[in-house]
Amino acid sequence: MTKHKSDIQALSKCMDMIGGKWKPILLYHISKGTNRFNKLFEAIDGINRQMLSKQLKSLEKTGILDRTLYGEIPPRVEYTLTPAGKSLLPVVQAMMRWGQKQQTEKVVVPDAPQNQQLPLF
Repeated sequence: MTKHKSDIQALSKCMDMIGGKWKPILLYHISKGTNRFNKLFEAIDGINRQMLSKQLKSLEKTGILDRTLYGEIPPRVEYTLTPAGKSLLPVVQAMMRWGQKQQTEKVVVPDAPQNQQLPLF
């Protein structure tokens, strides 16, 4: 296997585990301490309960989160980062710093040409 192919596979694996809109945001919030489902739901604007549940299960399945269910009434579930999850915090922090920099810099996107005629064949 070439180094290039190996690098792409490693990047794909990483994106499978933590890619998407919600997972880095979840990792950020959970890194601030143990979190319960409703606390996360209230903290994350725009996420619905079904998506939150799906993302938490995915992070748990990949070994990034620990889910602890307490035998209480009503049931209490808490999510914490595993050692693998904690090892991702520098990546999440780098993404956050990059995003902050993009917010402060004015990004110029060229306008698409309007009413441009395509050549006839």
